[in-house]
Amino acid sequence: MKKLFGTDGIRELATNDIFKRGSLNILSKAILGNGKYKKIVLGRDTRKSSPIIEKIFVESLKNQGAHIYLLGLISTPALSYLTKRLNCDLGIIISASHNLYQFNGIKFFNKNGEKLSDKNEKIIENNFFKFNKNKIINLKTGKIINIKQSKSYYKTNVISTIKEEKLRNKKVVVDCANGSTYKLARDIFTKFKIKAILINNKPNGTNINSKCGSLHPQNITKSVKKHSADFGISFDGDGDRIICCDEKGKIIDGDKILACLVKFYKERKIMKINGVVGTIMSNMGLENFVKNLGLNFYRSPVGDKFVYQLMLKKNCAIGGEQSGHIILREYSSSGDGILVALQLLFIISELKDKASKIFNLYKPYYQIQKNIKLKDSDKIKDIELKKLMNLYNEKLGNKGKVLIRASGTEPLIRIFLESKIISIISDLSKYILNSLKKKLRNN
Repeated sequence: MKKLFGTDGIRELATNDIFKRGSLNILSKAILGNGKYKKIVLGRDTRKSSPIIEKIFVESLKNQGAHIYLLGLISTPALSYLTKRLNCDLGIIISASHNLYQFNGIKFFNKNGEKLSDKNEKIIENNFFKFNKNKIINLKTGKIINIKQSKSYYKTNVISTIKEEKLRNKKVVVDCANGSTYKLARDIFTKFKIKAILINNKPNGTNINSKCGSLHPQNITKSVKKHSADFGISFDGDGDRIICCDEKGKIIDGDKILACLVKFYKERKIMKINGVVGTIMSNMGLENFVKNLGLNFYRSPVGDKFVYQLMLKKNCAIGGEQSGHIILREYSSSGDGILVALQLLFIISELKDKASKIFNLYKPYYQIQKNIKLKDSDKIKDIELKKLMNLYNEKLGNKGKVLIRASGTEPLIRIFLESKIISIISDLSKYILNSLKKKLRNN
């Protein structure tokens, strides 16, 4: 059966049929068909296709009887918060997150601001493929309510998590990825009297994530050194990821951010920490560090939705991904780059030390990541990838691990290797890459 949803909502090229009027009409009916989602809060990011999709989608939802609380340009974590704050049944953000502007997507949140469960995604998906676009009937007309104070609600909530005086006079470089945080970050950091040097904060519809943001942390590395800043912060296009660097320009990924937060929260007893959730790609160095703190470490599949679900299951207050999705359950039900940035600046202020010392908490294992871009004609089954992965893991034994998987957000096969000894995985990574390319050519 065809699939509509990937790892994180719906994501495709912005020119694909799913974002055209006929398909959005069907999607609206698929969402509202069972009468569960009457009140919907909806926002978008800065890519040029987002306002176009928003206009059609809002009209389609309204014609199916939905009451739409329209937020306009806003970050994904802000929409997550506002879904619950405004007492809505469903939150929808039009965004392709860290992808380039040529892509777009639709992410869904339940009434608690949590990513929609697989079960509820499946209901929408089944309805979508069942309905015929030529037989969509507008049953009744809903309402559109413009929420002008939406950003104020979110900013007030984030600001309330920090003592304002603690963050003054910090010089910080902030890469907004030409995305949804470019105004929010400016306003919030200004409120705290942080000396924020904002870069990539001039979105034009086509420059979101383009050689900037959390996928390109070299920007903050260069800028931190140039301005002699205390810290560097980099968000992705929709603001739910964060990658940092210290005053020397050394990159601080999601695993190192988690280590810092867990240690500080546990020592200061700021929140109850009984365990930490990472993913199958989390560094073994992080896992060993967490266990040495006397805490459990759990691994979920890749995807912040799966991290959050395991956090609920294991009753963990903190979890995240190496890619920069960090979830602090006490404050938010989704990854929130701005929120986490403030927490990290608070820790730096409290400890009165350089970031290079604060985040240097464990020796990471060596990791190599490779991607193979797929063409439309390329066909390879998940089961084939799993067989290959198991084969290479058997060869490695306890000397390391290999992960091979299809990306849930891009047309890629992702290859990941990890070991204490770099030479073990260096040659193997090249061999696996060439073998997979050959297999794709022969399929």
